[in-house]
Amino acid sequence: MKPFLYDLPILPEGFQFSVDYLDVAAADEGLDIEPWRLLSKDMALSLSYYGSMLLKFPGVALIPFAIIQDETGLYNDGWVVLACFDGEDRAGDPAVKVYDFSRPKSSPWDNLGYPNFTVWLEAAKEESVRYKSEREDLAQS
Repeated sequence: MKPFLYDLPILPEGFQFSVDYLDVAAADEGLDIEPWRLLSKDMALSLSYYGSMLLKFPGVALIPFAIIQDETGLYNDGWVVLACFDGEDRAGDPAVKVYDFSRPKSSPWDNLGYPNFTVWLEAAKEESVRYKSEREDLAQS
């Protein structure tokens, strides 16, 4: 299945996804970073959260690319967490901002961030190991 990469005229002019993100999004094998999942596999959800960020932060270009939506409540009490590219970054390796719906701030720049997708992905992999371990511990108790 072809990934959805906002192939519409909605991205900020001059914005470019990082090569690392494009490679991961285009890969057919599943990337296991649960509780995170890439939005490139779901056009409707991608567009929904893109619109949500536009409404929350008018004039700020945030491009959601990954989501945590853990309905079990184990992670973040079930609140949605989004990883977004900084749409103002035109260098081709945009910074990543994490928006946590349980802790809304007046600005997306007040939340956790990473210098680029590659650094975010490493952190997401580490977070995935912790999450799975915690979930396993709860299942065994």
